[in-house]
Amino acid sequence: MKRTPTRSGCILKVPEPKTAKNRLHIDVRVPGHGSSDERWARIKAESERLVRAGGTVLERFDGHHVLMAGPEGNEFCAGAASA
Repeated sequence: MKRTPTRSGCILKVPEPKTAKNRLHIDVRVPGHGSSDERWARIKAESERLVRAGGTVLERFDGHHVLMAGPEGNEFCAGAASA
C-alpha cells in the first residue's frame, strides 16, 4: 500500500472496493510512555471521553486498542501512540 503523509496522519490507498467497512478509518493515538498497564489505562480513559462526546465502544482488544464508532456509525480506533 502506498502511504501519503499528511500533517497528522497518512492516507492509505487500498485496492479492494468497499464492501462493509468504512473506506476511511481514523486511529486516535493516545500519547504517553510507561508500562503497558499505564498505556492501557490512558486508552480506556480516552475511549470513555470519546463515549461522552457521542462515540460508542464496539469492541475492546484488552491491552491494545478499542474499536469505536461515531454517532453516524463510522468506525475508528483508540490506541497507544508509537513510543
